[in-house]
Amino acid sequence: MTRPLLDELDRRLIGALHLAPRATWDDLGGILAADASTLKRRYDRLHEARMVRVIGQADWGVHSTAMPVHVFLDISAETPLAVLHRLRELPHLQLMAQISGDYPLYAVVHAPSEAETSRAIDRMFSVRGVRRVNALPALSTLRRGITWDPQSLTDTERDDLLHLVGARPEATATATATPPAKPLGDADRTVVALLLQDGRASAASIARAAGLATSTAHRVVRRVLDEGWVRPRLEVVPEWLGFETPFMLRLRVAPGDTPEVMRRIDQLPQTRLVAHVASDLSVLATALVTDRSAVAHFVDHELAAIPGILAVSVDVMLAVPRRYWLDRDLTSGLGEFHAPALL
Repeated sequence: MTRPLLDELDRRLIGALHLAPRATWDDLGGILAADASTLKRRYDRLHEARMVRVIGQADWGVHSTAMPVHVFLDISAETPLAVLHRLRELPHLQLMAQISGDYPLYAVVHAPSEAETSRAIDRMFSVRGVRRVNALPALSTLRRGITWDPQSLTDTERDDLLHLVGARPEATATATATPPAKPLGDADRTVVALLLQDGRASAASIARAAGLATSTAHRVVRRVLDEGWVRPRLEVVPEWLGFETPFMLRLRVAPGDTPEVMRRIDQLPQTRLVAHVASDLSVLATALVTDRSAVAHFVDHELAAIPGILAVSVDVMLAVPRRYWLDRDLTSGLGEFHAPALL
């Protein structure tokens, strides 16, 4: 597939959808000073090129009673990409990557329960080429992937979009995923499942797909979004935007300083995820920048300004064939979405 050619309006549209993925074309047009129909055509072109897709991020409590586990895998007598390809067949893998450093492979397991988590990790040992598995359970997580910003908007445009969506600060996940206060009914589950696949789906289209009355679909969609069971998120091929280098940090932090270190890292625009994990290197973070020199700047300037960090391990993500359940390829773009099953 030929990489799409992006102009300034394409990049501003992508930046706007990162912040307001369900905004109407009219609202986006008013903020970006562009014709609404032009923006829709631009989005359709990028979507058909498999460069962008608005999916839904499910609240953990609707698909799991467990926290994720970050897994590092050592291999033997095989190439990393060959083993990574075999891992695709395992269940509950939210993310898979080839990385630099002592462990060539990294994955995130988010199973429906602690028992299923144990079974999923156990199956990794049976994959040909896997020699060692180092599983680091998440203790708390600042979920940032949904809010990473490619910084393609003016400050005014960004402020207007955040005002439009009524932006709220990202919340810290608790040690146990919390289910909805009221169990999901049949209509709720249907709407959640459809919004996971298409985060921009209208209530009218959901009504048709689910066989619901339009008024019922409007009410349920509003409740699902307002209560945070699903949060729409824009997925892109970041390399096509010029962000060539995802990387990972593992930090040894002084006792008692973990919450403040996580908060400070979470505030940096390059950050995608910050997690407190059960390990001697107790804070794990992932970030995305343009190139390796930007990684060096991040470590030597941004990270160095945060007190409480005692040691830093840095790994570059060399290939990321799946991120947030969504397969991706630098040649063909975004692929299959392996949405987690609802409880």
